[in-house]
Amino acid sequence: MWAHHTVGTFLTAHSSAQKEDHAPYLVYLKSHFNPCVGVLIKSSWVLAPAHCYLPNLKVMLGNFRTRVRDGTEQILNPIQIIRYWNYSHSSPQDDLMLIKLAKPANLNHKVQLLPLATKAVKPGTVCLISGLDWSQDNIGRHPDLRQNLEAPVMSDAECQEVEQGRSHRNSLCVKFVKVLNRLFGEVAVATVICKDKLQGIEVGHFMGGDVGIYTDIHKYIPWIEKIAKDK
Repeated sequence: MWAHHTVGTFLTAHSSAQKEDHAPYLVYLKSHFNPCVGVLIKSSWVLAPAHCYLPNLKVMLGNFRTRVRDGTEQILNPIQIIRYWNYSHSSPQDDLMLIKLAKPANLNHKVQLLPLATKAVKPGTVCLISGLDWSQDNIGRHPDLRQNLEAPVMSDAECQEVEQGRSHRNSLCVKFVKVLNRLFGEVAVATVICKDKLQGIEVGHFMGGDVGIYTDIHKYIPWIEKIAKDK
């Protein structure tokens, strides 16, 4: 279980100018296990970490608040899940999978597509860390908010100095401006959005601290495009 109250405290404290929803491309991968997050990249396709390959998976889009319904809620079933060919649980490299939805998502102001980055991001670029969070009155295990933080991307050399950066191929490292003295759930810092494109998605055993380790999406574009040909 994630320490989600800590997550909420962290994101609330550093996200003073929050609107109700400004990450409509994030989807919640709901299961009986740890919360996971994905990104809607086409109306019928979600990109997610491969470690989120869990039984009884439901893909939730739109409004996540259970007490307040607004008509944007969608719960879709996956009909096909394709993990990157080189992924294994014992060696968490290439931690990516594609989820084909049983029917296309209905796009609205809370359900949007996010384009993929097709080239590397320059070190020092300030990007959005976009993920799921728990509202203060939510004491359940399922997140009900999307939140954004800003953080700069580190250089490859800096990334290699971090143990997790060294151990992951095609990794992207982000430096949190505030050093965090506590662990927080990886679900809260699930994606890196640079210049309105998906640049990174979190890896399986990210454990907090002041550096986030992500899979660098642009290196997997040929694989993604080959599989998710249709809209």
